[in-house]
Amino acid sequence: MSIRSRIGRHRGRKLPEDRTEEILASYFDGDFMVFPLAETAVTQVQFQALEQRFGVKYPPEFVAHVLGRFPGIWVEVKEHLWPRPKPMDVGPFWSFLYAFHTFTSAPESQPWMTLEEAAAKFAQRQLAQPVAPLLRVVGDADVYCTTADGSIVQYRHETDELDPFEGDFWQLLEQEMRQLHDRKERKKGGG
Repeated sequence: MSIRSRIGRHRGRKLPEDRTEEILASYFDGDFMVFPLAETAVTQVQFQALEQRFGVKYPPEFVAHVLGRFPGIWVEVKEHLWPRPKPMDVGPFWSFLYAFHTFTSAPESQPWMTLEEAAAKFAQRQLAQPVAPLLRVVGDADVYCTTADGSIVQYRHETDELDPFEGDFWQLLEQEMRQLHDRKERKKGGG
């Protein structure tokens, strides 16, 4: 079965094309590394089971991303350009945000990067509605999540509030790639 036929439908809806590579290519240069979070794509059945278990709906663009070429991704600035923070390092908040990743439902992935484990941790919180993580900026505790109606929100860890994100998953992925690119340029410039 081809990837295109695998991602063609989700709960009877036609899924959008996977734009992950297009978005990465817009900002990607030799200063970045990208890793898929799994070797194999997951199935729609796995997604539907997660949605039912956690009471959320994954946005169709996110489903296309995870069922596409990259079943979740890790994007980072190369370490020789952006040395990793060490315990007790001090600096501006942005200077610790050297990477981001989406979550995956592939069973062979490390538990911390799976949709299931991330959603289970969020289910333990006393939030106003069920949410499940989609994307996390490394070093930032404010995680992007999906809700019961498939909206994207940003969980604010200090207040346990959910701030709406105005856009779809592709806009979120592009925003975070652009911001990482901008931080990388600032870091290279000594900022």
